[in-house]
Amino acid sequence: MSNELDVLVVGGGVTGLTVAQQVGAAAPRTSVAVLEAGERVGGIVGSYRREGYTVDTGPHGFVVYGPGGVSDLASELGLDDELMAAEPAAQRLFLLREDHLLEPMPVSVTDFLTSSLLSARGKLRAAAEVLVPRRLAEEPFFHFTARRFGTEVAEALAVPAVLGVTGGDSRNLSVDAKFPFIRQLERDHRSILLGALKVTWKQQRAAGKRFPTLPRFEEFGMRLFSFRGHGMQRLVDALEKSLTDRVRLGARVVALDRDEDRWRATLSTGESVRAAQVVLALPAHAAAALLGPHLPRLAATLTEIPHPDVRVVGIGYRRADLRRQPDGIGFLTIPTEHTHILGTIHTSTIFPDQAPPDTVLIRTLAGGVQDRAFAELSPADAVETIHQDLRRVFGISGRPVFSFDHLWRRAIPEYQVGHRARMDAGLAEVARLGGLHLAGNTYHGVGVNDCVRDARRVAADVLGS
Repeated sequence: MSNELDVLVVGGGVTGLTVAQQVGAAAPRTSVAVLEAGERVGGIVGSYRREGYTVDTGPHGFVVYGPGGVSDLASELGLDDELMAAEPAAQRLFLLREDHLLEPMPVSVTDFLTSSLLSARGKLRAAAEVLVPRRLAEEPFFHFTARRFGTEVAEALAVPAVLGVTGGDSRNLSVDAKFPFIRQLERDHRSILLGALKVTWKQQRAAGKRFPTLPRFEEFGMRLFSFRGHGMQRLVDALEKSLTDRVRLGARVVALDRDEDRWRATLSTGESVRAAQVVLALPAHAAAALLGPHLPRLAATLTEIPHPDVRVVGIGYRRADLRRQPDGIGFLTIPTEHTHILGTIHTSTIFPDQAPPDTVLIRTLAGGVQDRAFAELSPADAVETIHQDLRRVFGISGRPVFSFDHLWRRAIPEYQVGHRARMDAGLAEVARLGGLHLAGNTYHGVGVNDCVRDARRVAADVLGS
């Protein structure tokens, strides 16, 4: 790799790899390289494969929605034939309360009306959402849900949804930053329910349906995909392969300085690399360390973003040892002292090729803001704790035949109220420096689709500079 480059990407997660891939594909003569401090690329996206089991260490798949996401990137990388849709069971998502799985969450109007998850009063309050006036002031997701649908819905659905997916706190999470499409429905249509109905009918008419029908949210689960035989690791491998010799592992950047009309990145080895443009595709705290000398206020802001520690624990069992078989995509936990689990993915149910025949693979997320001590357990204690929780839920009589544990420190950034405004201001400051760009799950969304789209945004900026 040359020490003089057109574009240097610091950080080899999916965002950084995609930036480099997009720049290289659009401008083959541009010299571009990726420096990754660790011994593998992909960041939080990856898969652990052993003894016929596949455990995704981060996202367990991706949902196809909108242009420019993982689905389009997979096509560009020639992976269309390897895409694998989730089984129909992915339509069903359960809630866990005191070791008991409740009925699936409602996915249609009929399901909602007959569901026992909410009281009659709770259903009436939720239906009254169509009468609630819009409010444009930013607010936490819990407060937004309670205001529009009632406290019962917020406590039963909003709290476990945020905990089970991110390990964060719905009372701090900004609905504007994390779920901008929901907020946009309120702005454009006043009512979330009426807005969703109008959008659905518009899409159905565009597809040629003469008589539009009510939306069924089960379709969301049917748009979940992974990669046959590999899990999400396949996307990482394809990105790395597309970059040939442009990726360098074990290359930690410890300083970033302006050197006349170029940027100079200094590595821990003392070596330096100069580039006309630099992309920092790093976690917030790592980007802050390099930005400090140039933009101390932004660096402090990035450092203050909460990142709960979470554990991913995958456990395999003989199917015959489970009195109750896992159903659906998994379950979310209504906070309780009876379990350490925030949420599960029933991997072998939705992607059967990720576990050997006659076995069950369950992947759990644990820790987060409400169980910080769980991150301090040893791997063996973490697996045993989750096994005991799962044993009560599924009536498991035998011991695990497979286990995997990975602790993610500072796992997922928590977008608190004011996050979007702070990030917009920070990105504007970075743009004024010239030749420097920020990308990743800190700025415009934490999902893998969000990261791919953010990478495309930054690649376009790089190519247009």
